[in-house]
Amino acid sequence: MISTRRRTGAAVLAVVAAASISVACGTGDTEAAPVTSTQPVLTGPAGVDKSPEQQATDSAVAKVAEFYAAQGAIEANPATPVEELDRVAGGPVSEGYKADILLRRSQGITSTGAIAVVNSTVTDLSAPKDADGNPVPSPDGAWVKTVTCTDISGWITTFPDGTPATLPDRGQFETAQITVRNAAWPDSSGWRVTSQTTVKTDTCTS
Repeated sequence: MISTRRRTGAAVLAVVAAASISVACGTGDTEAAPVTSTQPVLTGPAGVDKSPEQQATDSAVAKVAEFYAAQGAIEANPATPVEELDRVAGGPVSEGYKADILLRRSQGITSTGAIAVVNSTVTDLSAPKDADGNPVPSPDGAWVKTVTCTDISGWITTFPDGTPATLPDRGQFETAQITVRNAAWPDSSGWRVTSQTTVKTDTCTS
């Protein structure tokens, strides 16, 4: 499969085949004490505070789903500015996808449907907190690493003459190793997909 989303005009079929880019890693922790910090804190159900790790997990998994949804929406509507990707992605992921989308638009390639997230599992994370278990800012921010499986069969791309612009052997499912970072931690608005490596898979396992 393909590990980056940057392509050239000569490789347009491969460009349209799927999403990609790179990955990171780290460590995680568990429970939080009652909140006493003045730092922004995300909360769970009424009367229950989530640990920093759970805050990071929930936010990152949601951002991954939002990332795929945004990609499909931008691809489907040529009038949508590619800069909309910056709301869900950062760094080489954002720049690579924007370049790919602009290339396809310049060649008249259109798309319909969407990439559906089947499951997304957190495999590692870093959610900085103080001695009391409250989330705190850090020079490196927070990050979460996921393994996400998607169904790409519903995402259809075509050339202006109506012929398929996707590789005939692209398959139905892909597994992506994704890193979601938050440089503004613990502000929940800072999460962005910053690295992604995608490979074909026969099926998405729960």
